[in-house]
Amino acid sequence: MPMARYLLSRTLQALGVVAGVVVLTFVIARLVPGDPAVAYAGPKATPQEIATVRTQFGFDKPAAQQFFDYVFGLLRGDWGTSLHTKQPVLDDLTRVIPTTLLLVVTALVVVVAIGIPVGIFAARSRGRLVDFVTKIVSILAVSMPVFWLAILLQTLFFSRLGWFPVAGQYDSSLDVSSPLYTVVGVPVVDAALTGNWPVFLSAAQHMVLPVIAIAAFPVGSCVMVTRAAMLENLGEEHVRMVRALGFPGRSVLGRFALRPALNPILALIALLFAYSLTNSFIVESVFNWPGLGSYAIKSIQSLDIPAILGVTLFVALAYVFLNLVVDVLQALIDPRVNS
Repeated sequence: MPMARYLLSRTLQALGVVAGVVVLTFVIARLVPGDPAVAYAGPKATPQEIATVRTQFGFDKPAAQQFFDYVFGLLRGDWGTSLHTKQPVLDDLTRVIPTTLLLVVTALVVVVAIGIPVGIFAARSRGRLVDFVTKIVSILAVSMPVFWLAILLQTLFFSRLGWFPVAGQYDSSLDVSSPLYTVVGVPVVDAALTGNWPVFLSAAQHMVLPVIAIAAFPVGSCVMVTRAAMLENLGEEHVRMVRALGFPGRSVLGRFALRPALNPILALIALLFAYSLTNSFIVESVFNWPGLGSYAIKSIQSLDIPAILGVTLFVALAYVFLNLVVDVLQALIDPRVNS
């Protein structure tokens, strides 16, 4: 029963956060200078055409009425119509989100695969040279602006070394020799599902530099948090006691030090997901990656309020959902969380 009450409480809090985001983004979008009806109709549109657009999209209604129409539309699955693609926003998001999630999820896999083990190793090697080097590299990783890192990666690995491609999702020249058949709309996945290995290899190579750019800050953060959490738990009395009882070092680390340290690490991963998702906007722009970031930038440039609201709402929903999952995992790992 305590677990059920905890889940209900966290779910209600998550819904409250989403409601707050909807209100806040709607208000901010309406305060942005410019007329979306003019942006939609075009610079050569007549006043009558602009008035028609305002009526078509409800921009001529009072702000309160526009807000309620927007909320009721969300509840019906209608996220509005994009002013620059002329398509339903939800359809646009369904098309661009998978390519962005591919980069973000791959980056988070790299974070978990590298950040946690390196953080544990640094904690075990506290005070040694390897610990010092790990801290320096982690500080550099979290201090480096993502756009600067992306340009640096392009300069080094494309211009100087020629190891990886600089932009796009795969080599478009392969469309002639190895045409790609669309299954889910993500080239690397489509190529794997259809056995198109030339395109798969090219798409995998195109992912390397964007993933590194997105993962750099999260890896550095994960290493430092894991190291700090492990050192804190290794100094606890119960850990010293099990060591004195002769438990193997691996058992002490895994059962008595790492498990309690997972709570802050899981919370960090949720934050890093949101950070990586928004950072991908910059990375996609640098690497010409056609995902959510490119869609968001075009929406902002064209003052596409429905699309801007849609992108913001998706990021908020993704962040809230992941935080809810992390809360549940933390409660399962440590029952004291929901007490």
